[in-house]
Amino acid sequence: MKRLARIILLLFAIILMVASCGDEPDGKWDKMKWDDLSGLTKENGIYVVPAAGGSYTFRCKNYKPWIDHCECDYQMAHYSPTLVYCVWFVVACENNDVTVSFAPMDDLTKPRHLTVVLTAGDIFDQFHFEQRP
Repeated sequence: MKRLARIILLLFAIILMVASCGDEPDGKWDKMKWDDLSGLTKENGIYVVPAAGGSYTFRCKNYKPWIDHCECDYQMAHYSPTLVYCVWFVVACENNDVTVSFAPMDDLTKPRHLTVVLTAGDIFDQFHFEQRP
């Protein structure tokens, strides 16, 4: 009788494990879909930002993203999941909107580069920017 109880318990545990598995394996989430509200032009996958700077918004249609990290030239950035800032840029996430703001370039003669990496759990996307003098 003890053996039968152990077998039933083992079968119950196996059924419970199989039933708790999701249909989608890790990494198989739908890609982030974006409404580009920025008005910026793109060259080879890089958004071109004018020397005068400005604020540019991108709206995610299927997730509420947050900031994973940023890669930038010149300055160390300060991070939180919804705000990254340094001397020449700010990235803010609010609900489905990601807004990237750039300061004017002043007297710089070389372009500045920024990559914003966003996540919504097990899905990632990124934006590349180049601010030109």
